[in-house]
Order: sequence, then structure tokens, then C-alpha cells
Amino acid sequence: MKAFRLVFPLLIVLNAAAALAQDYSRPGLYGQLNGVVSFDSFDGVPSGTLDSPIGVSARLGYRFDPRLALEGQVEYSGDFVDCCGADLTSTFITLNGKFYVMQEQIQPYLMAGLGGGFVNARASGFGSADDSGFAVKAGGGLDFYVTESFGLNFEAAYNVGTGDLDDFNYTSLGWGAFLRF
Repeated sequence: MKAFRLVFPLLIVLNAAAALAQDYSRPGLYGQLNGVVSFDSFDGVPSGTLDSPIGVSARLGYRFDPRLALEGQVEYSGDFVDCCGADLTSTFITLNGKFYVMQEQIQPYLMAGLGGGFVNARASGFGSADDSGFAVKAGGGLDFYVTESFGLNFEAAYNVGTGDLDDFNYTSLGWGAFLRF
């Protein structure tokens, strides 16, 4: 029993030292897949009229140094209107820059992106309309590393369309997992 009292604290210290030795902010490639729920703030649409759809987001990025990363992102919003033969969906494709506030196991970050947005509106008996335009994304999130190469992500972002998408702005809340290579 005396040996256990001596060895157990030593194992705890060694385990804590191993956790501290992890390089969570190392440079390298990563991939990420998220679920997304979207909340509209479309101009001219009464609040609560549209659904809050569940969509998906995929990213491929590169972390250049402990604080900076650049990533390409494709986000499909899901269907804001799914009633009476009508559909309204969006896809935003952006190039995002990330600034990590911390480099530990939990890493909050700020993000900004530029790219394009595509909206498809379809109504039964009226046909469909496709619009596209320049898109801007801004937000922040949190990466939580489970291991040095695998982690979970939570994010909130505001997506703004311009041009034909001038009235198509929405907030997306995302959750998912990432893999560092």
C-alpha cells in the first residue's frame, strides 16, 4: 500500500506533464466537418416566418503559426422554407482567416471570410430563381482538442450577402469535429 501512495502521485504528475507537452498549435493541414443551424435576418421577411434549418459545413485549412490559419469553407444552410411546394436554400463558399487567442488545449478564435453566396428559391407553379453574389462571413468559435490530432469545434458566424443577395443575411451556429494532419 505504501508503494501505491508513492507511485500514484508520480503517475498523476507524469500524465499532467504529457498533457502539457502536446503541441496543439503546431503548423499543419486540417479538415473539419460541422453541423449548422441557421437563423435568418432577411430584409422584408417577418421574424418567425422562416424555419431555422439544419445544414452542413466542410472546411480544409492550414495553420501557419500558433495564432494564424487560412481555410476554405463550404456551408450549405439547409431549407429555410419547406412548405407548400416551396424551397429556399443557400450555399456560401468562403476563404476564411482565423486568429487564435490561445494555444492551449482549448483555443478560442476570431474568424473573417470573403467569398461567394448562392441562393436557390423554388415555388411550385412559379418555377425557380437562382441568385448569387459576393459574401462576407464574420464570427468566432472555440476549438477543443481531445488529442493532439482530433478535436471538437463550436462556432457562431454572421453571413452577409451583397449584390443579388443583398437581403439574404443569416447567423449560423456550428458544431462538429476536426482532424489535424
